[in-house]
Amino acid sequence: MTIIGAITFASVILTSCGDGKKKEANEVTIKPKSTSIKGDLSSYFEVIDKDYVLKAEEDSFMGGAIISVEVKRKDKDFDFPTDNINPFGTNGGEDYHVGFGIEILGESGPVIVKQATEGGMGGPYSSEDVIGLMKLKKGETGYIRWSVDKLDGLKSFQLSSALQKEERSSSTLSSSDATGDCEQFCSDYEAFADEYVAFMKKYKANPSDTSVLSEYSEMISKAADMQESSKDCTADAKVAARISKAVAKIAKAAM
Repeated sequence: MTIIGAITFASVILTSCGDGKKKEANEVTIKPKSTSIKGDLSSYFEVIDKDYVLKAEEDSFMGGAIISVEVKRKDKDFDFPTDNINPFGTNGGEDYHVGFGIEILGESGPVIVKQATEGGMGGPYSSEDVIGLMKLKKGETGYIRWSVDKLDGLKSFQLSSALQKEERSSSTLSSSDATGDCEQFCSDYEAFADEYVAFMKKYKANPSDTSVLSEYSEMISKAADMQESSKDCTADAKVAARISKAVAKIAKAAM
């Protein structure tokens, strides 16, 4: 069972414990405070100015909503290479990290802030959204999403961006360097497995705790990122064994 399969199984547990009563959906419509995107990528992208509707079913296991923002690529050429670039939160020997963030505002200021340099649970709903924007041709539009835990009082939003050059040796990475990277990845993977086990224990102890449900979307987003990153390390039998052990731990916790 893959890590995604384990968490999908867990979602069945979460959704099967409701009272079966249909509740009214929460809904809010917000507009961009500005079509400009703050930060390093302001010259290359802009937000499409329109109404953005966020809907959340109150009996949804995620306990929140998703905001999906349409972004347009401007006519300016990138002033940096994009052939070896990854979203923040991923690690694959990239030359640059890139990211987008969002500030969702209420009457008196920010209510929700997601930093452009955050990845995994604290970043966009999917790192694939970031990759998709970086592949846009001039004039094309794409979408980037974030999970939103609450809708009350939201009025507008502003996007931000970040680009970070990674310092790397000009020489090719040695096999020992690659092994070290994968060992670090395994340590991160095992830490996530422990985090997931703790998450399931907390849920089983108090299935009615809505805060547990709101954590689900963050857990599955991080799991998807780590599942994708693991492909670079599974060729090493020792590393693959550690990853399999972590996956088994997650699968057991989901039972």
